[in-house]
Amino acid sequence: MKVVAAQRIKEAQQRYPAAHMHLDGWYQILSQSEFNSEQSLRAAFGDIRGFNFHYKFPIPETTLLVHTLINFESQVAYIDTIKPGNH
Repeated sequence: MKVVAAQRIKEAQQRYPAAHMHLDGWYQILSQSEFNSEQSLRAAFGDIRGFNFHYKFPIPETTLLVHTLINFESQVAYIDTIKPGNH
């Protein structure tokens, strides 16, 4: 899957250094996989929130949520924001 706005990961890693490895791992899984549906996404990541192309991914061992827009047909994930949230 192609990840658009990946620079937001680097920005979040600078703001939240303790989350560096977790954000990198999340990016690697998303960018090196093909997800055909919401079900396949949930199978890989488990605890995600959202529907209808809008998904929020809790980053393990942090309070961060990665807010994304995902188009399964074109295999594109857009990172909207990465910010603290309630898990």
